[in-house]
Amino acid sequence: MGRRLGFHSKIMLRRRYLPGVLVLAASLCGHPLRAQNSIQAIGAQGEQLEREGRPAEAAEAYQRILALDPKSIAALNHLGALYVRQGRIREGIQFYQRALQISPLDFGTNLNLGIAYVKAQDYKRAVAPFHQAVQANPTSMQAYQLLALAYVGQEDYEHAIPELERVAKLSPGDAGNLYLLSRAYLQTKRLDKALVAFDKLAAADPNSPWVHILRGQAYDGLADYGKSIDEFEAARQQQPSDPTVRFSLGFMYWKVGRFADAEAELTKALELDPNFPEAKFYLAHTYLTDQKAQQSIPLLQSVVAQDPGNARAMRDLGKALNQTGHPQEAERELEESLRVDPSNAEAHYQLAQIYRQLNQPAKAEQELESTKNLLAEKRSKEESVLAAAGKRGDATQQLGLSPQKDTPAAPDGTH
Repeated sequence: MGRRLGFHSKIMLRRRYLPGVLVLAASLCGHPLRAQNSIQAIGAQGEQLEREGRPAEAAEAYQRILALDPKSIAALNHLGALYVRQGRIREGIQFYQRALQISPLDFGTNLNLGIAYVKAQDYKRAVAPFHQAVQANPTSMQAYQLLALAYVGQEDYEHAIPELERVAKLSPGDAGNLYLLSRAYLQTKRLDKALVAFDKLAAADPNSPWVHILRGQAYDGLADYGKSIDEFEAARQQQPSDPTVRFSLGFMYWKVGRFADAEAELTKALELDPNFPEAKFYLAHTYLTDQKAQQSIPLLQSVVAQDPGNARAMRDLGKALNQTGHPQEAERELEESLRVDPSNAEAHYQLAQIYRQLNQPAKAEQELESTKNLLAEKRSKEESVLAAAGKRGDATQQLGLSPQKDTPAAPDGTH
C-alpha cells in the first residue's frame, strides 16, 4: 500500500484500511557530501532507536538532523510520527505543518497530517490534506481510501461514494472497500447500486454472513420484505449463533406481523447477547402488540435504564404500564417521552387515553389535537432493519473498517 522511502521507513498499519504514519524522505540534493553522509548516518541511527523502542533518543537524533538541515522533510515527518504514535497528536501535527510550510504539495506529509487528524477523530480537518495528497499522486489508492474514510467518519456518504468507487475501479476485489461502498449506497438509498455491490462482495468474501445481512437490509429498503426475510434466513443458516443475524430476522418477522416467529428470534438474540438494547426494545414491542404487556415491562425498564433518553422505550413503557393498570406511572413515562421527543404522535395519543381515564378531558383533547396535527404532517417514517440494528447491523463497524467515533484526542495544534 505504500513505498519504501525516507530513512528506510515503512507504512505503519493500525488497521487493515487505516494506516498509521508514512514518512517520506527529504531531498538531500544541494548539500555537501559530508553533510549528506552525516544526515544519512543520523537518520539511520534514529530509525534504529525507534525499532529498539527508544523514542526520546530517536527524537533527539532527528532534531540533530534539523540542526544541520532545518528544511529536512524526512526529519520533520519522523518527529511527527514519533509524537503521533505516543498519542501526543498536537506536537505531531505541528511538525507536519512545519514540513508543509516548506513543501505544501508533498504527498507523504499531507497523508501523514490527514492520518494524524483521523487518529484524533477530527475527520473534518482530515479531508483537506487527503485531498492534497490525491492531487499530488492521483494514482495512489491509499490516498483515495483515506479520503473516503475521512468522509465516512463524518457520515458524509455522498462525498465518500466517488472516492470509494475510484478505489473499486483500482482494486475490484478489495472486500473492505466493497463493504464501505455497500454501506454508503445503503445510507444514501442507492439500493439498486447496493445490490450490484453485494454481488461483487459475495465473490470477494463468499463465506461471510454479512453479504446476506446487507442484501436483507437493501430488500427491506425496497419494501421487498419476502426477499429480505429470505436473505436473513440464509444468514441464520450460516451463522445461527450471531445475535445480529437473529435480531435482524426477528425484526423482519415483526415488521410483517409474524409475531410468534419474531418473539422466537428476538428471544434468541437476547440469549446470545443479553446486553442488546435493540433486541430488548423490539421483543418488548412484540409482546405489546401480541397483548403481553406484563412481559414487556422489565425489558423496557432495562432499555430506559441503559438509555434514559430513549423516547420510544419510554412511550412503550407508558403504554404497557397503562395496560397493566398503572395509569399514574404510565402518565409519568409518557410525559417524559414527549419531553425528549415532542413529535411522537403515538405518545400523544397514549397520553390522551390516560388523561381520559384520569378524568382530565381538557388535557386529553389537547393531546388528541397534537396527535392529529402530527399525523397530518406525516412526520413519522416507516422503520427499517438498517436503522433498527444500529451499529450492530453495520458491517463496516463490526469488521473494523469504519473510523472510530469514541472520545477523540484533541489535536490542539490545528489550523
